[in-house]
Amino acid sequence: MPLLIACLSVSLSVILFTRPTECRSNIMKTDFIQAMFEEYDSSLSPNFESNESTKVNMSLYVNSIDSISEQSMDFTINAFIEQEWCDPRLIFYGMIMDEYFELDSKFMVRVWVPDLYFTNEKRANFHVVTVPNKMLHLYNNGCIKYRLRVSLTASCPMNLQKYPMDSQRCSLYLQSFAYTRKTIDFVWKSIKPVVASKTMELPQFTLVNVNTRNSCDENIGGPDFTCIQVDFNLKRNTGFYMIQIYIPTIMIVLLSWVSFWLSIDAVPARISLGILTVLTMTTQKGAAISSLPRVSYVKAIDVWMAVCLAFVFAALLEFAIVNVMQRRQQKFADPSSFVNSSNKNEEEKQNSNNRRLSSGKRDAQRVDNVSRVVFPAIFFAFCIIYAIVYMV
Repeated sequence: MPLLIACLSVSLSVILFTRPTECRSNIMKTDFIQAMFEEYDSSLSPNFESNESTKVNMSLYVNSIDSISEQSMDFTINAFIEQEWCDPRLIFYGMIMDEYFELDSKFMVRVWVPDLYFTNEKRANFHVVTVPNKMLHLYNNGCIKYRLRVSLTASCPMNLQKYPMDSQRCSLYLQSFAYTRKTIDFVWKSIKPVVASKTMELPQFTLVNVNTRNSCDENIGGPDFTCIQVDFNLKRNTGFYMIQIYIPTIMIVLLSWVSFWLSIDAVPARISLGILTVLTMTTQKGAAISSLPRVSYVKAIDVWMAVCLAFVFAALLEFAIVNVMQRRQQKFADPSSFVNSSNKNEEEKQNSNNRRLSSGKRDAQRVDNVSRVVFPAIFFAFCIIYAIVYMV
């Protein structure tokens, strides 16, 4: 009988206390979090009492580089920023079974986070759809992983001397705003500090590589403030410019040379062709540089447009010279100039006139023949030199 009572007691204990134990476990976790942050001061850095610097490991995942503007000299990036540091005040190893806690964005305000800011940032915003895109994991050894998503536009000073065959370096500077190295120290993670999305595509550029440095070219706060830098090395794709600028301008220059094969007497045709090519080249030049900033130095596109315009203008000028040569010979060969010549008969006058006319036309035709060879030779030599200077 006592054995039966003991068995019943054990069974009732198992039935009655199994689920309450789980409930107590959940309540204990909630109470533990509340108790841990009850005396925690988020306004003080983790090593405030020990006067040691808090090392913050940084990493960046680039979702996309949305735009790169030469006009305003900036670029827009969408990225996840991840920071990892350890706070000795939040160590709970051995106190509870969980390895880490996942804290909600509303609870994050109770945790100290580094005062990170971007030195060269123009505009920035956090993503809050459908909830704030933030994550904070608190591990049992007191280490914290903090991740957030941000879109920002940062300045990117560009050298456009080789535009559009140029390469640019756009940088991001990450710095602490208020804390010196005595309190906080930013460093890049040793393994894959910056990762770019494999699906990322840029319309005009190719991302060559990404470099990270634990120092900055320009540290606004001076050497006492921590600052790290990431460089995006970009090379411009020339396919668009080949189709929209270089090939059309080459065709316009070739079109201006058609006048060399037209008759010298076809004055309206050659004048119309010359003026048309000059005006078209002027319009093309204006369209090519309309989207560029008004810099004081000469760009590669300026050299190309100026030389092409010079060639089509030279073709028009060549016909003017040829026409003047022919008209000048005709003036000298005018029969009225021989009225007072008493030692020549009418037949000699006519023969002399014909010889002068044919001589003037031959000289003009000779200039056209030379232009057919000289103009293409000089232009294609310029194309080779241009490619060597700006594309190498």
